[in-house]
Amino acid sequence: MPHQFVALKPWLYAAITLVIWSGFVVVSRVGGQSVLTPYDIVALRVGTSALLLIPWWMPQLVIPARRRWKLGQGVFLAVVAGFAYPLVVYTGFVFAPASHGAVLTSGMLPFFTSILALIMLGERPGRRRQLGLFLILVGVGTLLLSSQSGHSHQSGHVLLGDLILLLASFLWALFTVLLRYWRIPAFDVTLAVAGLAALMYLPFYAFILPKHLGQAPLQSIVLQAFFQGVLVVCVAMWTYARATELLGTVRMVILMSTVPLIGTFLAILLLGEHPSLGTMFGAGLTGLGALLGSLAARNVLEPKAITP
Repeated sequence: MPHQFVALKPWLYAAITLVIWSGFVVVSRVGGQSVLTPYDIVALRVGTSALLLIPWWMPQLVIPARRRWKLGQGVFLAVVAGFAYPLVVYTGFVFAPASHGAVLTSGMLPFFTSILALIMLGERPGRRRQLGLFLILVGVGTLLLSSQSGHSHQSGHVLLGDLILLLASFLWALFTVLLRYWRIPAFDVTLAVAGLAALMYLPFYAFILPKHLGQAPLQSIVLQAFFQGVLVVCVAMWTYARATELLGTVRMVILMSTVPLIGTFLAILLLGEHPSLGTMFGAGLTGLGALLGSLAARNVLEPKAITP
């Protein structure tokens, strides 16, 4: 029984991440349609997570001997995953519906990650995984084409949001590959991102960036702070990093590409969205491609040694 539990632990980490990520697109869309700006939501995210994790990240920052990451690595990860990715993705959700975000942010991860993993880790996709990636590409392409249908003004805004969400997907793919390239333990990654992102972003937000926190209802602030700061950073970032360590980079991101199906369903159920036929078809193809890819994904090559 213990051996079976150990074998299932990586999939448990992946499942927790999957549930939170699927809810992420819905909560982020709610924030994007509220009076809160993307800058506000990022501040709530990094501020809440840094406050909760301060007993762990502060000693690592003050005492270099306790770090398991180099300062340059921590700063780069904090910039990419700590505030650049959320700022981009929250901006995308101002224009694009949650169903599009579910498909694009997770659906394109296998492509961006496969390219970066090939360059940095030497991982080459097999034929079945290539078929899965092809289906995901067709699904995402179908969604992008459907974004241009309807009224030109509205479709132009949605297409802009879609392109912004694609950039967010690339940023998370970069973060994902760097997890294995630098071989930083999952919990240490979470601490570096939470602490350093807060130290870099919050002063800039406080003195320069526009703020609408004073105009937002309390329940909106609490929702974003709890979900984005506690669940996404303190829980999902660790489970994602841990699952990546145990399952492998490409396998993990392809598995997480099932988010389009779940996220689209949640957008319909909770937000009352009415995705177009193209969006539904694209989400279905992306989910099928994710399933094929996750069944076939296998890390044949180990990551290259760190060369700072």
